[in-house]
Amino acid sequence: MKVNLVLSGGAARGIAHIGILRALEDMGFEVQAISGVSAGALVGAFFCAGYSPEDMLRLVKNTDWIKLIRPKVPRYGFFSLSKAEKFLRKYLQVERIEELKKELYIGVLDIKSGKSFHFNSGELYPILLGSCALPGIFEPVKYQDYVFVDGGVTNNLPVEPLLKREGLLIGADVNPTNSVEKIKNIIHIIARSFLLAVRSNVEKRRELCQVLIEPELQNYSVIDLWKAQEIYTLGYNKTLEVMKAYLKKA
Repeated sequence: MKVNLVLSGGAARGIAHIGILRALEDMGFEVQAISGVSAGALVGAFFCAGYSPEDMLRLVKNTDWIKLIRPKVPRYGFFSLSKAEKFLRKYLQVERIEELKKELYIGVLDIKSGKSFHFNSGELYPILLGSCALPGIFEPVKYQDYVFVDGGVTNNLPVEPLLKREGLLIGADVNPTNSVEKIKNIIHIIARSFLLAVRSNVEKRRELCQVLIEPELQNYSVIDLWKAQEIYTLGYNKTLEVMKAYLKKA
């Protein structure tokens, strides 16, 4: 069965998307198009470039992510994503979105106009990095006449590009709301505040999905990269549960 997949942002929680993709493949579903934002756009880009879920998980585990961000004088953000671009170029090895092996839509917000966009063509790296540029943490990314920040600010479940496509529409939301016992640092505060704020733009979009997968990630922080295997497994197991229930009703 052919499916179209919407992948939310969620920083480290986005690793669950890799498990979701693996479970869908194991069950015989064919992902024909992905619409993603922030972490979801990153996972989507690697999958659409031809990486298997196993390859992606291995890359997550073996990469020192802290080395991919460069501290800077905080005029527009505390960190630059210029090193991350070199990393992406090394592994994705395409210049434009439309050169990927599967169709990908990347959600971004142009901070100048206040408008959201979903790109399925254009220069891959500035658009992809712009989709991940969490305001206040990362420096915005300039592209043509745009200045991009994380698309999740206005749309953290970018279902719109896939609504008219044939095939089952599956949404994957990796941002359950929960309370936390301890605030760890300023990055944790900004990231958590951001994710709590974007919940309001997700609710109606969740209803547009024919199937919704929401892994139980309440106990995982948006910076828990060292728990990659656990987060991946939760995505995998939840997808098996949800899709088996869907097939039983179908």
